[in-house]
Formats: sequence, C-alpha cells, structure tokens
Amino acid sequence: MKEERDKEQEALAAQVKIFPDGEFKLKFKDEDAVCSMDVAYTEDCAFVSCDIMREKTGEWINTFVTMHELPTTPYQSGYFAYYEGPLLLECLQILNKKLKLTPSLVIVDGHGLAHPRKFGIACWLGLKIDIPTIGVAKKPMIPHQIELGTGKFSIAPLLLDEEVVGVAFRSNKGVKPIYISPGHLISLDASIYWIKKFHGDYRIFEPIRRADQAVRKAAKGEFGDYEFIDE
Repeated sequence: MKEERDKEQEALAAQVKIFPDGEFKLKFKDEDAVCSMDVAYTEDCAFVSCDIMREKTGEWINTFVTMHELPTTPYQSGYFAYYEGPLLLECLQILNKKLKLTPSLVIVDGHGLAHPRKFGIACWLGLKIDIPTIGVAKKPMIPHQIELGTGKFSIAPLLLDEEVVGVAFRSNKGVKPIYISPGHLISLDASIYWIKKFHGDYRIFEPIRRADQAVRKAAKGEFGDYEFIDE
C-alpha cells in the first residue's frame, strides 16, 4: 500500500505547477478573498474553519466553520493530504454553494512542496481546486541545512535533492520557525511575500491562528468570532 501511495504521490507531484521566483505575481481584484484553513477533530466528527480576508486591504471579513464526518482513510505520516485534504475540499465546496465564495488564494496549515515526495496537502488541494495554494506548517518534513538567523523574518532554505522546496521562516524574534512552501500555481517568493504581508504579531500566521481558534471553539461547542455554515 505504501509503495502504491508513493508512486501515486510522485505522479500527482508531476502535475503540480510551481512558478519560478520573480516570474509570477498574483493579481487580485478589490473583491478577491484569501482563505486560510485549519481542522479540528472530536471523537464523532471533524470541523473545518476558513478564515476570509480581502487581499487589497488585509481586512478580516469572517471566519466560517463547517462540520464533517470523520475521515475514513487512516492517518499515516507523509500521507496527510489523503486524510485531511478531502475535508478542506468539502468545506470550500460548501462555502461556494452556500455563499458563492470562490477564493483567489488558499493557505493551509500544512506543507506544500516541502514534502519528501514534493506533494504535501497544499499541493493536493491546489490540484483539486485549480487555485493558487500555499502551505504553512509548524513542524518540518524537510530539514534546513543552512543556519537560520535569530531576527524577525529570517529565512533558511529547505533543500530536497539540491532543490529549494520551501523555507524555514522565523516570524518573530525569539520564536521557533514556521515552514513555508508553495502548493500549486504560485512561486516560492510569492508564497513568502503573502505570509509576510498578513503575518501578525504571533509565531503562527495570523489568519491560520484565527482559523485554529475558531475551529477549536466549534469543536468544543463554544461560541466565538466565527459563523457556522450547515451543509
């Protein structure tokens, strides 16, 4: 099974389109939305949150939460996309159906290209929705071989077979790094640009942090700064 999954990931990774640095810029309209997504689980179900911002202003619009059945695919390290990816996709489909919302950029709590087979969850989702995606993770799957500086916005490349597939990124002085990599239809430098632009004051990327807070509250049945969308 593992060998089959590896081959499938490698084949899908060949379909992922990552633009060279400096050759691609996302062009947004005033009404375009950036969605940042996270997931939380209970024993009975999964909750997915989607934090919405306007690209032009960085204005927070809302954070939506949807509820789903638990994944039927068992979780395995290295195959996170098969476990959680369908939940993200279903959430976006619900928001499109109910709210006519189609984002211009999706940022997920997980990896993109910085994955042993260059196919993290941001790549999987990007191929499914054909929209630019970025992965922002708390832990690395690919080590950085160059020392990361201690200052805010210090960067060290993540290398796989001598190819730069992402970066370790110190979002603020004195905090552990986060890990940024392009998912699909975007470049690495553009991925870093958008994370810097919207980052905020904490270690975790601010829209992902809001999404995480909302989905955790929803999973506990607590109210918060989010809107529940029933399928």
